[in-house]
Amino acid sequence: MKAIVINEHGSSSQMKCEEVPIPEPGQNEALVKSHVSGINYIDVYFREGIFPLPSLPAILGVEGAGVVEKLGPGAEGVAVGDHVAFFHVGSGSYAEYSAVPVTALVKVPSNITFEQAATSMIQGMTAHYLVHSAYPVGPGTKVLVHAAAGGTGSLICQVAKNAGAYVIGTTSTKEKADKAKACGADEVILYSNMDFVAEVNRITEGAGVNVIYDGVGKATFNKGFKCLATRGTMVLFGGASGYPDSLDLHLLTSGSLSLVKPKLADYVATPEELNGRASDVFNWITQGKIKMDSFTVLPLSEVKKAHDMLEGKKTAGKLLLKP
Repeated sequence: MKAIVINEHGSSSQMKCEEVPIPEPGQNEALVKSHVSGINYIDVYFREGIFPLPSLPAILGVEGAGVVEKLGPGAEGVAVGDHVAFFHVGSGSYAEYSAVPVTALVKVPSNITFEQAATSMIQGMTAHYLVHSAYPVGPGTKVLVHAAAGGTGSLICQVAKNAGAYVIGTTSTKEKADKAKACGADEVILYSNMDFVAEVNRITEGAGVNVIYDGVGKATFNKGFKCLATRGTMVLFGGASGYPDSLDLHLLTSGSLSLVKPKLADYVATPEELNGRASDVFNWITQGKIKMDSFTVLPLSEVKKAHDMLEGKKTAGKLLLKP
């Protein structure tokens, strides 16, 4: 099969499309024939060595959707031919086939496309747990979403708006601002043209926002505390611009502020929670409560282009590879 392999950590040039053996599903695993593979910033961290890989060479990718081709010993809960999606570190989803623990698989309803299913795994469930668990929002909650036109940001806007929040987003361009507004943002700040802290405080008449969902990191993190309301919470769930500088805890004492640093794996730690969140996201798509129709699909061989687009902030919506 074809797969994207790295032999050493580094830039996007380290990724090579190679012929490797099809994996054999082990105990309690299923072999999934991939229809689409999701691209996420965590893949960049693995590629660069920021997050350690067990060994090299390694196949990149943690998210995908496809069809169960074969079951390993003891595998239960899915059958050959089932449409499934998964988020699992170590699955090597940048490939034509992946061996995945059945506990990491969710069955995909027939009215959900493979593109929607793959997008639901990380971006969809991230929006779910951020808005409903990490910092639950409700009617009147004032929310700031950075990178509000991105794949995850646009979904956070929609989920927060559906929960009754007043949503402020930041984007880099007018085109992305239009997309963020279409996804439910009440106000959008072009951070490339204006200071987002001053704008948030202007929009909220100095009161600030109750929560900031920050997947950008270094470029926005420390400044964000200056536009949080009293007892407000910073939720740092990513670092697209790099990891933030060290936090001065005095930033938290002014206004009794809080910081949460969650990760998706801890919010889908059991099959019940995984399937519950995935089911909610699938239902939202089916019911039209969230729009998940903005995809950029590239062939597996163009993985370098995909990573360069992601790191260069040249994307809106979800980046996918098609093996």
